[in-house]
Parts: sequence; C-alpha cells; structure tokens
Amino acid sequence: MIPVEEYARLLGYPPGKLLEDAVLERAERASAWYERYGRPRALIRDSVAAITAGAEVEEEVARLWSEDRVDEAYFLDRLAAGVVEHLARSIGVSPGSHGWDIEHQFELMKTLGPEAPVELLPSGMLKPVNSLLAAVTGESTTCSKCDVHCDFRRTA
Repeated sequence: MIPVEEYARLLGYPPGKLLEDAVLERAERASAWYERYGRPRALIRDSVAAITAGAEVEEEVARLWSEDRVDEAYFLDRLAAGVVEHLARSIGVSPGSHGWDIEHQFELMKTLGPEAPVELLPSGMLKPVNSLLAAVTGESTTCSKCDVHCDFRRTA
C-alpha cells in the first residue's frame, strides 16, 4: 500500500528506525483493515484533483476513539494520511505545500464541482479529514506506477 518507511515517518519514527513488535502488529492490523474496507478515491477534472482516503476510514477512526482504542485509531489515521500522500505525490502539488497559500483550495474546488469526493468546509478544512486538493503538474496517468487500488484506477 504505502512504503513501510513512509508509514514509520507518519507515525513519528526517526529516519531508518523500523517498526517492530507490538508497533508492527498494530500497523499491520491497520493496513489489513484498510485493504478490506478502505475506499480511496480520486477525481481529476481540468487539471485539478481531489484525493481522499475515504469517509469510511474517518468513521472507523472516530469509532475507535469513542471506544478508547486510541492507539488503533492513531495507526489507522496515519495510514490514511499516507495513502493520500502516496496518491497525491504522483499527481501534482497541493495548496499548503511549496509556498502555495491554502486559500487557493476554494478556487480548485470550484473547478471540481459537486462530483468531488470531498467537501471543502468554510474553514478551508476538507471532509473527509484525510483528503486534499491538488493541481495536476505532469503526467496524470500514473495508475500503472501506483499500487493503491482506488476508484481512480480504470478497469477493462
């Protein structure tokens, strides 16, 4: 799904430190849940992309938090962040990165229209949480290089 080194970084591990023992077990459980229930989505329209790890992961994270299973919620949330970053890295650049003001999200959202798999709140936050908007900066047919199985991938 995402490289284990990237997942470790998102969990706050220092570079080169490997996941092991109970931490690795939690990471594997989060990955297994996401493989089974996660539905990452991406929509590209007129060189603008909306990418999300999916509402179902946000709901599961909230459920785990409400059951006081904080560590499991954290591992799943960080995995979802990694999925979105993985998809975005192959598509383009996002407001809030590379000196691009986050306020530009409102302009990007207008291009996507109501079919976007995300909602842009008045605060500028995206819903579901692990989502982002991006401007396509290069080759947008990156599915052959990506191992995340999402709705963006076309089938024969």
